[in-house]
Amino acid sequence: MTDIDRTPSDFGRVLTMGVALVAVLIAAYAGPETVLLALAGVLSIAIGVLRGRRVAVTIGASVMFVALLLAGVSGLSIPLTLFGVSATVVAWDIGENAIGLGEQLGRHAPTKRAQLVHAKGSFVVATFACVVGYGAYVGAAGTDSLTALVLLLVGALVLTSVLRG
Repeated sequence: MTDIDRTPSDFGRVLTMGVALVAVLIAAYAGPETVLLALAGVLSIAIGVLRGRRVAVTIGASVMFVALLLAGVSGLSIPLTLFGVSATVVAWDIGENAIGLGEQLGRHAPTKRAQLVHAKGSFVVATFACVVGYGAYVGAAGTDSLTALVLLLVGALVLTSVLRG
């Protein structure tokens, strides 16, 4: 009898990294400092989904979140900042799900459909949060404001807690 490989599937890894790279591309618009920080976060996420380490995925997503926060403060547009933060949260959620499925069912179990459904659900929740957040920003501030940006990023943290629960 052989041992079951409890790491995430290749599909889960690719899906996680694809979404994380979207956030890196958005961070690149703000400058080299933010993109380097975001790349460090992606490296941590990659290690996490390759080895099945939740802590590495969470640290990587946190680093990417900080990179996008810095990008927003340094002048990245509010919609791009929201989209980048949402992509970071979705990448974290998909990575966590891939690790969980690997732990429970093994790497070679047929989980592609379950992972796609989960990813679509995360995307819908993140899109809704972006639309509501941006609508609140436009309605309340009307212009670019650091306070509004901070409030929108706090909303992203709330989104994270909803996806985690």
